[in-house]
Amino acid sequence: MTASRVAVVTGGGRGLGRATALRLARDGIDVAVVARSLDEVADVAAEAKACGVRSLGLSVDVTSTEAVDAARDAITRELGTVDILVNNAGNLLYKPFVPLPGREDAYPGFDTPIADDEWANVMEVHLGGAVRMLRALGPGMLAKGSGRVVNVVSNVVRRAVPYTVGYDTAKGALVQLTRSLAREWGRYGVTVNAVAAGHFETEMTREQFANERAREQMISRVAMRRTGELEEFADLVAYLCGDAAGFVTGELIAIDGGETL
Repeated sequence: MTASRVAVVTGGGRGLGRATALRLARDGIDVAVVARSLDEVADVAAEAKACGVRSLGLSVDVTSTEAVDAARDAITRELGTVDILVNNAGNLLYKPFVPLPGREDAYPGFDTPIADDEWANVMEVHLGGAVRMLRALGPGMLAKGSGRVVNVVSNVVRRAVPYTVGYDTAKGALVQLTRSLAREWGRYGVTVNAVAAGHFETEMTREQFANERAREQMISRVAMRRTGELEEFADLVAYLCGDAAGFVTGELIAIDGGETL
């Protein structure tokens, strides 16, 4: 790995992605921040630039191959060949797989199961988005003979969670993609790892934590009896993106305070 590196963080406008982008910038890594909201990525890119690195904020729909390829071209033109890819873009759909007798009134929307288009969207954002980014940026890493890929998943891949079956399935597939690419790309000096996040309070999870009873139930399952700090997550990703993790690949590393012990 060279001293001057370029990273791309998808879903980088807020939450875990924002924290990761800024952590990498503090390490002196040039950062391209990718997300759908231009305002959010512009703000994070400005914060990264204040760390003394080059930065770029791009509004990108990762479900579009054309948009991802255009982003690759812009990043390469402005910052250079990408060394690090953090696939963090995601969304969360909270619905039953099929109608559940007697549960229709349990939560808003539970009388309607996951529709085909909703299922497809969850798959396209989590799995398809990562695939598109990897196809766009992987060849540059392979040609260079070095690179770091971190796929952000969830600790749901190690346990069973009801009502998020689309999200859970997509994350599980992303774990297997991580392992397969680690085997395929290892000889070229490119590492591919996955980080299984537990409970972190972000914009995406705000609704889950809004209910105090539900919050207490979630935290009661965590050995450390607390949620994670965004900086703790970013520190782990930064380690996997650095030279110290040069011999770590194909791994699924949980950061969940012991929830899945």
